[in-house]
Amino acid sequence: MEYRDLSRIVASDADDGVDPPARVRRFEFVRSTGRLDLRKLAAALLLSASLLGVLFYAGGQALNSGVAWLHRQPQYQLPFDRIELPIPPPACFRGGTSTFLDRVRRNAEESEVLPILDVDPERIRAAFKRFPWVEQVLSVEFPPRGLVVRLAYREPVAKVQLPGADQLLLDREGCILPVDDIDVEQVKRLIWIRGDGLTAPAKDRVGKLWRTEASETSRGAVVDRGVIQAAHLAGFLLEPARREQAESSSALRIVTIYATDPPANRGLFIRNADGTTILWGRGPGDEQPGEQTAPEKWEILVDQAGRNLLKPGQLGDFWEFGRNEMRFKRVASGS
Repeated sequence: MEYRDLSRIVASDADDGVDPPARVRRFEFVRSTGRLDLRKLAAALLLSASLLGVLFYAGGQALNSGVAWLHRQPQYQLPFDRIELPIPPPACFRGGTSTFLDRVRRNAEESEVLPILDVDPERIRAAFKRFPWVEQVLSVEFPPRGLVVRLAYREPVAKVQLPGADQLLLDREGCILPVDDIDVEQVKRLIWIRGDGLTAPAKDRVGKLWRTEASETSRGAVVDRGVIQAAHLAGFLLEPARREQAESSSALRIVTIYATDPPANRGLFIRNADGTTILWGRGPGDEQPGEQTAPEKWEILVDQAGRNLLKPGQLGDFWEFGRNEMRFKRVASGS
């Protein structure tokens, strides 16, 4: 029997001149020793994170572009004069709602068209609050494709006559209102504010509380405080219920408030349609300790007028409030 060397046979068969196919090298995380290859794992995680970052960035850019495109669409562009005001401006404001909105926009230097999806509610609130006729912005709402702003308005209650100057109009807080905006035919009734030592405030005080340069002096501060208190009193007297009572009684129809009383400084004096002068005292909310409140004084005034007791006297004579009644003071006799 013939024996052959197996090692030579194998070598002969394998050495046929053709290289065996190369194996695909795998990204192995586990070494031949069986340990985890942390460097390869970290590289793979970093690569995955980078790919996710690129995808998120590209997606975000696409989303932002889509949102920006949507915000520019005509249906989301609102002309400023299309803002809805559920509570319209006062009837005495010349031009109505459209003029009011145009004046608000110009005063705030806003654009004619608002991108409704980008508008900041505080920006709208500030634009309206800057306008002299707006006392308070009650709410700013965004219904679909719209803008609704609810306002409380300033309304004129008094006119101030200054020596050698035009009349100025005040609201019940003493805020100076633009005269040119007012349709005088629509103003129901205003009360005059007069007094010695009144001076005109600066022109830039329109839309702000009454204050003059003389307020830097003690006398000027007293006069300015008197004007503010007189405006408060005019607002109180022209509230709907008291206005209605005054329409039926000339004794209750106050036509003038005197804001100054030098040198005694006893407070405000008022004069009714009959020419009767009454020492009212301090303005509403500014009463001294022990002084009746404005509603209490009004009740006494209504009672005296109802009994036909408020008769005008001679020049300088006046009525003053007692505890539950009014007393007549005759200056000539000192009583």
